[in-house]
Amino acid sequence: MSMTADYKLPKQRMLFAHNMKSKNTSFLSRIKLRLFGKKTTVQLEQDIHTQDAAEFGLTDVVKYRRNDKSVYVKHVFSEHLSRAVKPKITSEDINFFRALDKVEMRCYVLVYVKNPQTKNYDKAFFLDDYEAIQGIELAEANRRLSNLPQAAKTIRNELL
Repeated sequence: MSMTADYKLPKQRMLFAHNMKSKNTSFLSRIKLRLFGKKTTVQLEQDIHTQDAAEFGLTDVVKYRRNDKSVYVKHVFSEHLSRAVKPKITSEDINFFRALDKVEMRCYVLVYVKNPQTKNYDKAFFLDDYEAIQGIELAEANRRLSNLPQAAKTIRNELL
């Protein structure tokens, strides 16, 4: 049984994809996949350059760059949405947000939401850095919720 990313578009690449072939994985790994779903992030065309921000001590933060424009996006996975939506961010993330604000740059948070029917993270919505720290209401999160190709389009057309 082969598992691949849900959204394959021509000339595109995957940032973080947990692709598996069951014959090469342990039984425990297959159980985790069944319970927690597949975590697939947005795909962007090849003219968008990506850089992991791990050298800053940050996890799941990616710098997207096209020509002379760049933006940072933190990828956060959420099992479900509650009345007040507030992603898990660390004090290092908050300090990074503040440092970017000083140089007039932004770090957006892309929150992936697990679909209870498919058990995959196939919907997502954006928060700016202030909203990620403070949280937003469930109704607003549901209004912003979109599929992964639409989230990739947002990064490409609106953020860059």
